[in-house]
This record gives sequence, C-alpha cells and structure tokens, in this order.
Amino acid sequence: MSKQSHFILTSYARLSILLGEGKTPDFTLTDIKKIHQLDIPPSFEIPSGFEGYRFHGDRERLDAIAREMAEKVREIARPRAIYTSSDVKCNGRDFVDIDGIRFESRILNKKLCNLETIYPFIATIGKELDEFKASPGEMWQSFILDSIKTMLLISAAEYVTERIQKEFNLGEVALMNPGELKDWPLAQQIPLFKLFGGEEKSIGVSVSKGGAMRPLKSRSGIVFPDDTGFVSCRFCTQENCPGRRAPYDAKLTAEFMK
Repeated sequence: MSKQSHFILTSYARLSILLGEGKTPDFTLTDIKKIHQLDIPPSFEIPSGFEGYRFHGDRERLDAIAREMAEKVREIARPRAIYTSSDVKCNGRDFVDIDGIRFESRILNKKLCNLETIYPFIATIGKELDEFKASPGEMWQSFILDSIKTMLLISAAEYVTERIQKEFNLGEVALMNPGELKDWPLAQQIPLFKLFGGEEKSIGVSVSKGGAMRPLKSRSGIVFPDDTGFVSCRFCTQENCPGRRAPYDAKLTAEFMK
C-alpha cells in the first residue's frame, strides 16, 4: 500500500480565482484541503459453491475457471482511492452543507448535524481491471469475473474506511453511499465529487451528469464517527446486494423520515 497527498483550494477560494477578479484572493491554511490517495492491495476470495446454478459440465472445470480468473485479476488489478476531511453544517432539516456544497437528504441531515467533520471518499477497482473482459462467448468466465470485481470493490471500500478510522482516530464509524438510499439518490455523487476538486482524475474515476461513475465498479461515500450501531443497509431495499451488512428495516426508515 502506498499513499500520496495533494492539496487543493476549497470551493470559495477556487471560485474567486475562476471568476477572474484580477487578483489572488486572501486565504489561510483553513482554506486548503488535503486530498489523500491510496493504492490498495487487492483482496478477495475465489468464488466457489456454484450448486445453485445450472452448469452443463464438470464442476471441477468451473472451479478451475474461478482460479484462472482470480489469478489474472491479481496480476491486473490496481484498486485505489482518494479521501479527505470536510466541514459539515446544517441550517435546515432536509439537507446538509459540506464544505459549502449542498447535499439533499433527511437521513444524512439527522446523522451528520451533530458533527463538525466528516470524511468523503472515492474508491475504485481501477481502469486496468475495468478494461479486462472475459473471452467472447464464455458466460461463466464473465459471471465469475464480475463477481470478483464486485468483491474487490467491497474490499477496497472497507480498506479505505479502516484507513480513515485509524488515521483520524475516530473510534467507531458508519458509512453512507449516494444511491444506496432512496433518500440520498445516485445523482448526489455529483456534489460529492466536487469536494475533491478534480482529484478523482488521479485515480482514473469520472462521474456522468446522471451520477453514474466510471469505472463502473467504483464507489463513493462518506465515513463519519458514530457509536450508535448505525448501518445504512437498514434503509436500503435492494435485497440481493452482495455488500449488504444488515437487513432492510421499514420501521426504522419511517422513523428517520419523520
């Protein structure tokens, strides 16, 4: 694992420069944001246990395909992430302002309004693995490769979360991702990317106007101190999510949305 750090001007100082006021604005160290970059060691389990799937052939052959795909992924994969610390302020009940950028979400408001600092991140499996495809017509290769890519992304997000937790001495933490909750939709990845001032390009990630990321196996989110046992999965209705950490809780969701 290697780590790099970059510095960017926060939105207000940057905006003054971009507006072309004819002079560099006055700013202090509090106007400078540190962006950390991580190279993450690939970590995943080789897929196994295909009893629930129809496979016309030798099960040992299927396991061999899984081992073959895993070996190639370990050679190619370069998962990485960026993260930073950001100030949070609340002036309403349905949104929060993070480094002066508005995020619309009632649940986000309820979880972050008692905090001063939170920790946004963007993680990805890397363009190298994203561009690696299964052989044409090899359905099981494609299926297994996609499963490995998903596991690798989950592992990368866990790695950067643990890194943030240790580096900033946070104790217990929780995590929320745009698109995970109906209350905080995928399009909210766009303002989250603005928190990084373009540094997401350093890890090869981009976001579309609709909020979709490239590479596809990428993830953005916010890590924050929390000792209540909060798990965002309890607000998510996607039953078959491979990264699910807790079952959906309709009653808890209703309480948070009041």
